[in-house]
Amino acid sequence: MEKGKLKQNLIIFGIDKLLRAINRTPRVLFYHGVDHVSESSSLHIAPEKFEQEIKFLSHHYEVIDLDEYFERFRQNKFSNREIVITFDDGYRNNLTHAAPILQAFNLPFTVFVSAGHIESGKRFPTAIARTVILSHMVDTIEIECIRFKSPLADDRQRKHVYGLISHTLKHSNIDLVNEICKELIENLPAGAYQEFCARHTADDPLNWEEVKKLQTDYKCIIGAHCLDHFICNGYQTREQTRRQLIDSKRLIEEKTNSACHYMAYPNGIVHEGDVSDNALEAVAEAGYRLAFTTENDRLLPGNNPYLMPRHSARFEMNDFIMKLALKPKLKI
Repeated sequence: MEKGKLKQNLIIFGIDKLLRAINRTPRVLFYHGVDHVSESSSLHIAPEKFEQEIKFLSHHYEVIDLDEYFERFRQNKFSNREIVITFDDGYRNNLTHAAPILQAFNLPFTVFVSAGHIESGKRFPTAIARTVILSHMVDTIEIECIRFKSPLADDRQRKHVYGLISHTLKHSNIDLVNEICKELIENLPAGAYQEFCARHTADDPLNWEEVKKLQTDYKCIIGAHCLDHFICNGYQTREQTRRQLIDSKRLIEEKTNSACHYMAYPNGIVHEGDVSDNALEAVAEAGYRLAFTTENDRLLPGNNPYLMPRHSARFEMNDFIMKLALKPKLKI
């Protein structure tokens, strides 16, 4: 049976309710953006789908903020119905689309911002790669710093090349990442990148005034996501890692005039090496209360506060409901 139909039937027959009753555990969910986009590779969920998911969470779970989550973790006093809603990167649509929907349900949330992008207004590396490679503005791509050249003959090849470049961006030193992004944009005709960004705004980052508006007008906590959407892996030096994790916290606190207690590792796949020993050392030195990965694990008593699990939200409703009911897996 096709997976989508199977999930629909499980929900029709109430199996999801049974699984929710059995598989109880605190969960921190993460989204990225909330906007209407056409690309299948986008990180943005459509607002109407997001509203449907938020309505479901408000009816079936206890949605709390990160401060309350931290206190329950510290005291080991969870009800195991908790959900924390978080967003990564810091997209403007977190304010324009996501926040009003969450406010309508009177729900708190957290936005983990890459503070350097908030400061500069530059788009995130994989967003730049999507723009240049998938947008049909060029039919050949060349990146001299990694000795890469490829035609972009059709959509299938574009997606393949995007996958290769995205993987490289996530497994390179920050200096090389910046050079790749620069050369990607240089593949386009003069002014084409700026014109495209002006027409397609979903990937625009927040600015500091908008970050502060999230805090003042909504039940929003601002957390850190490094300065430059920096993958905290072994390709980075100790000094670079310390700067990204310590200075992002300092900059957020300086710009918002409030404490920054929480952070989320960009990419954050621990078993693939996205969180180095240098990163764990820097997070402790910076004084964060909690740091979150993207590992879909169960929260256990004594969990390392700097390796906290988080769970990716799904974009289709039946998938969203069943993934919450089934994962993380029970350890029997």
